[in-house]
Amino acid sequence: MADHAMAQGRVAAVAAFKQTFRELAPYKHRYEVFRDFVIMAACSLHNSFHKEPGREEEYLRIIAEYKKPDQFAFQKLLGCLVAALDEDPRDILGPLYMELEIANKDAGQFFTPPELSELMANLTFKDELAKLENQPFLTAGEPACGAGGMILALVKVLTSAGYDPAQKLWVQAIDVDRMAALMCYIQLSLWNVPAEVIVGNTLSLEIREVWYTPAHYMGLWKYRLRRKEGSTEVTPDPKKQTPEPVVTAPEEPKPSSVSTSAQLGFDF
Repeated sequence: MADHAMAQGRVAAVAAFKQTFRELAPYKHRYEVFRDFVIMAACSLHNSFHKEPGREEEYLRIIAEYKKPDQFAFQKLLGCLVAALDEDPRDILGPLYMELEIANKDAGQFFTPPELSELMANLTFKDELAKLENQPFLTAGEPACGAGGMILALVKVLTSAGYDPAQKLWVQAIDVDRMAALMCYIQLSLWNVPAEVIVGNTLSLEIREVWYTPAHYMGLWKYRLRRKEGSTEVTPDPKKQTPEPVVTAPEEPKPSSVSTSAQLGFDF
């Protein structure tokens, strides 16, 4: 009964998202509206915790292109997404992007259905949770993250086993497509997953943007990762910590086994 109620709540929230989206800014192409929603939501989530002037400027430039009623409608879209994600960790934005027929088919974009991601996560990663008996947390690398479907499926495996992903998981996610990477950033942020999301190319090692989720800052993961690599640096008082500046290359120590294949890779 509880699972059925959760599914109903998610369906209702997704339906409200689609209805609001279809009515929002009919004077703009649907791809532009979806892209602008993703960018503004990502900027809002990031700057609600760590102010970055460039992202604030991008947000203000985009929102100024819309009429007042549509500006408020973007807030409703984010509320619908929060409600849809509240039930359990799963990719909501990827399937929406495909269903609304605005995905870049010419670029071969395809977002794995959540049910398949969850099946793969349960088959592949469930047994690895035993590693948490001997180490404080897991690190994972996703070299072609899309909207974050496989990462969210892993988060579901963790939460189903009673673990808090904010304390037991750190993720590095990379995608060459900016909108896909920001969709991943939004969903990981809303699920309080500590992560570094990179807009760049895993194969060529190109890095264009780096986004850290609020959970990364709040959990002092910069220092936790350093300790794992053997650093003797003492974790500072979080009240005195200055958040890391936004940079064009990742400053964080990276998991040694960040994979360059299409599969989620772990560092145990």
